[in-house]
Amino acid sequence: MSNKDEDPRVIRTKALIVDALVSLMQENPYKKVKIQDIAKRAKLARQTFYLHYQTKDDVLLEYINDVFETFYQEIEQHIIASPEPDPIVSWHLFKQWQMHAPFARLVIEADIENLVIKSFKNYIARVMGLYIRNHEVKLKDPEALAFLVDYLAGASWMMLQRWVQQDFKYPLEKIASLYSEITQPGMLNVLNKGGEV
Repeated sequence: MSNKDEDPRVIRTKALIVDALVSLMQENPYKKVKIQDIAKRAKLARQTFYLHYQTKDDVLLEYINDVFETFYQEIEQHIIASPEPDPIVSWHLFKQWQMHAPFARLVIEADIENLVIKSFKNYIARVMGLYIRNHEVKLKDPEALAFLVDYLAGASWMMLQRWVQQDFKYPLEKIASLYSEITQPGMLNVLNKGGEV
């Protein structure tokens, strides 16, 4: 949720705001939650909210980005180590969301997939960049990479959404393996051709 160099008071205040938003989302539709409600629940002045965030979407995105940041840190060495992405990468993606199951359900109920997909795109682009740098992929068509990132973001969100809605009943290992089997061949094909299709 925060930079480790951040002032502990700022970290605490942001945590109060995030917790307040998540708590309010359990009681009301996301679209009906107002910044004044968040500030009141966090026992902070509205001005304090605005010192840290501009909108409630920013609060939500920070939480989502924290989930993705943990995922990125867990897969970074796997991506660097092998030109053949292991299903462990997919496993970590789904595991992170399973660990945040109550929040995942709230995000899906809030119907804010545009925010979530934007975060997915940012982190998929970051993972692709890590892969490209460490495995010396020479991109001939960068636009193809942009389409690949868009595709993976949408596909990731849709699979995750179905999995959450089914209450994680499909086993973690199976969903990770299925995701890898669906995405890996096409992704590697595009990257190995330098982005040319």
